Amino acid sequence: AAPPAEPAAAEPAAEAGALPGQLIAAMREACRAAFLRCGTRLLEPVYRCEVQCDQEILGRMYAVLRKRRGEILAEDLREGTDLFLISASLPVVESFGFANDLRKNTSGAAHPQLVFSHYEALPQDPLFVVATEEEQEALDDGDLPTINLARKLMDGVRRRKGLRVEDKVVASATKQRTMSRKR
Repeated sequence: AAPPAEPAAAEPAAEAGALPGQLIAAMREACRAAFLRCGTRLLEPVYRCEVQCDQEILGRMYAVLRKRRGEILAEDLREGTDLFLISASLPVVESFGFANDLRKNTSGAAHPQLVFSHYEALPQDPLFVVATEEEQEALDDGDLPTINLARKLMDGVRRRKGLRVEDKVVASATKQRTMSRKR
């Protein structure tokens, strides 16, 4: 007597149903572990800023751009005029109020134009916390930046959205002293 053919055919079908589920779960865990292992980076949107101004106010215009983390890309003199055309890159988060600040500092003589350019990865990890003595020594020696710009930007976005931000309420706590004497 030959064994029935149907049960043997049903077993591979049942295993085929479980195999994709196991494969998806394994891939999900592998991808999650890979993302957690690599460093986290934020991509910051950047505007291309073009400003027309006179030679007399170049210094004040550069000061406003420097204050807002702007980088000068090109500086061209328009032929036949005394106007300069400055091309710069400016982070979008720093651009809020930029036109008003520029007009105020240059007495209305500089005219900016902002156009989206690209995204730029910030060099710092927003989740970085000093964990070892070597990292603390590097921070003390000035090898690491004291202000984590990526963390600052991430916390600002979280505050604007009403999400929880991990801030220290007290930076360095000491025991409170009472000035009165007990009798």
